[in-house]
Amino acid sequence: MERVGQSLGLIHYRTRVPGPRGALPLRIDGIGDRAHVFVDGTPLGVLERNAPGRTLPLETGPTGATLDILVEALGRVNYGPLMDDHKGIGRGVSHGQQRLFDWEIRPLPLTDLSGLAFDPAVGAADEDPAFHRFEAHLDAPGDAFVALPGWGRGLLWLNGFLLGRYSPDSPQQTLYAPGPLWRAGGNELIVLELATHGTVLELRDRPDLGSTTTAPSVDY
Repeated sequence: MERVGQSLGLIHYRTRVPGPRGALPLRIDGIGDRAHVFVDGTPLGVLERNAPGRTLPLETGPTGATLDILVEALGRVNYGPLMDDHKGIGRGVSHGQQRLFDWEIRPLPLTDLSGLAFDPAVGAADEDPAFHRFEAHLDAPGDAFVALPGWGRGLLWLNGFLLGRYSPDSPQQTLYAPGPLWRAGGNELIVLELATHGTVLELRDRPDLGSTTTAPSVDY
């Protein structure tokens, strides 16, 4: 990402894999941090930096296949010897023993969503990344907590402000939406879902921090 002037968001890579080839392992060296892999528009799987050595089997027909890799940055190390925490694909991609070249690269910093066009007639299959738009009408602004029941993992914006990331790995089940971000009347919420698409958002008056346990008492 840094080589194309990007520091956050997503980055999209595309190339052609020649064929025909049997099911050879597809390997990404230097993932920062989570790569969604697609072949001819169909999801192949996910590779992550915290699962080193993992590969995905990729078979191509006589004309080859289009390989798309969407890499999600999950934040940076801010201390210690690993602060040069680069995002995107750091070293390269291999199919079997062959390195893949001739990549198209599209930076997706997600800092301005005003150019998105939404079509209510178009749905999205699970594992296909997609943006969703919701409207919430309020009589008066106030603090709220947004829940995403039935969704997978992704990002949530309120009136153009990024509230944060949600995922099944997160202990909290709601995202805080402070009062100053809301407007009396219409409000726009945009969801970028990367895995499992839900249908509704819930506005709540208190947080859901997930399962909790009582801290043990210690006698001194």
